[in-house]
Amino acid sequence: MLSAGILALATFATACGDSSQEAGFRASAEAKHYPIAGVVRSADKAGRQITVSHEAIPGLMDAMTMSFAVKETWAADVATPGDRLSGTLVVDGARSWIEGVSLSKPAAGAEATGSPSSATDAGIGPAVGTPLPTVALRDQAGRTVTMRDFAGRYVILTFIYTRCPLPDYCPLMMSRLNEAAARLRKAGRRDDVQMVAISIDPARDTPEVLAAYGRAHITGEEGDPFHRWSLLTGTPEDIRTWATFFALNFEPDGTDIAHGLRTAVADRDGTVTGVLRGNQWTTDELMALLPSR
Repeated sequence: MLSAGILALATFATACGDSSQEAGFRASAEAKHYPIAGVVRSADKAGRQITVSHEAIPGLMDAMTMSFAVKETWAADVATPGDRLSGTLVVDGARSWIEGVSLSKPAAGAEATGSPSSATDAGIGPAVGTPLPTVALRDQAGRTVTMRDFAGRYVILTFIYTRCPLPDYCPLMMSRLNEAAARLRKAGRRDDVQMVAISIDPARDTPEVLAAYGRAHITGEEGDPFHRWSLLTGTPEDIRTWATFFALNFEPDGTDIAHGLRTAVADRDGTVTGVLRGNQWTTDELMALLPSR
């Protein structure tokens, strides 16, 4: 039996149906559709996104906690932590979103089912001028690396993991960094900026795995994909230190990964000059954070 709360949500969805038919959410003939179900962890009304601790999606990914764009505007407006969400995940080229959203409240006194709560956007992140952590990690060659190894270079840093299946998450971050690297090379700045990607899946992303991933995803480096790129991993504790610094919480063990997005720029002294959240930013915005020579 539907509760009054569910009926109210259904009425709201019908009333707002026209607002969901925007061009940005029109799927092409090549789009793939997957059923998705899970528990709402947070909602971003302004960004039209819902963070969902979802169950495994057969043929696509394991159970994880991720933020998704939603086609129906009303869903981001009314979703609250603990709501049960179901719908269809659409993956269309470089885009993905959830549509056909249904929300329901857990029964009184019952715990919401799903993955443990883990906010992917716990806060804004470090203030400009904050030094990067000194915690050492390992690069794709197995070498110990600290930010001191990049002294005298600017650093563009992001978080990824190699199994990430959504085109507008980790693959998009790598694509944006490739775009930035191409612009820098064109401007004669191939050697004064270091591209850094830290894996949030250290249990699986070994140096060997990161090396293969880099060879497949880093472009334009004239036969040496790691000329100015470092793909880093480490212990769960070390990765957590880095993620916490950028207000990005996650669960590194098992199949549930709270997967938010952070990209940052640091100056030659290893201090933060800016942080970009999510995936809505452009390469122009990233380049604007990079100090001049």
